Amino acid sequence: MLSRPLSVVFAVLTGLLAGGMLLIEVVLLPFWRSAPPADFRDWFAAHSGRIRNLMVPLGASAGVLGVTSAVAQQVEGRRSAPVSAAAALATAGVIGITVTVNEPANHRFTSGTLTDTETAALLSTWARWHHARVVLGLAATVGACAALIETRVPARRSWPRG
Repeated sequence: MLSRPLSVVFAVLTGLLAGGMLLIEVVLLPFWRSAPPADFRDWFAAHSGRIRNLMVPLGASAGVLGVTSAVAQQVEGRRSAPVSAAAALATAGVIGITVTVNEPANHRFTSGTLTDTETAALLSTWARWHHARVVLGLAATVGACAALIETRVPARRSWPRG
């Protein structure tokens, strides 16, 4: 019965991850877009490490717990295994976008080599991919929570012959 505690922790982690990304979406991203590009780069260089230090371990932990929870539910024969697997895949999508798009852009923002025009264009690209991460993170959270509601698949009844 390991899947239940794993599912609870996965739901909490995905909720925290999605909440952090939503905070970035509704608070930081509008602030970043309203700032002059040079001011944004300065702010980002000064503060992005703090955001990364919170979000990267949270995302990595959610990814590991998502896979572990989905596997445990499958092994235990829970009806929630497919929705748990979908939540794990959505979390993997968040991680994939972060690693391939957002983190490389973050490094470029702090490199000191971008012009104002390049900064604005890169921030626009970063934001589009971040919107996708938010959607995937919210989907992962809904799936992880739905997996908690599901019950164990009942044992098959064998009907008496006769």
